Amino acid sequence: MAISENILLRKLSGHLGRQIVFKQYGDKTVVSKYPDMSKRKLSAKQIRVNEIMKKANYQAKTILANEELRSAAQVRLNVKRNKLYTALIKEYFKIAQSTTETIKKGHQRTTRN
Repeated sequence: MAISENILLRKLSGHLGRQIVFKQYGDKTVVSKYPDMSKRKLSAKQIRVNEIMKKANYQAKTILANEELRSAAQVRLNVKRNKLYTALIKEYFKIAQSTTETIKKGHQRTTRN
């Protein structure tokens, strides 16, 4: 890992291919090797969130592909067209979260009795 205060590297952030990463820490730029993510272990919660995101992405793209559904969603969510995708993802996550909480509450009631 190299640390540089070079004027050419200031405010540089991101990566070059899959080999070099530039990070900003205060006024210094750190250059490091791209991390190997192949051996990472996801928690159950991370796996669940990834699955919800896949479903949310599929649903949002389906809605955006249909003119009628897109217009209805835009009116329902009261957002501009360029913000609709993000609003649809947020809405899906809220629904998924409330469904999970309802299931957990129902499970708690049955285990208490």
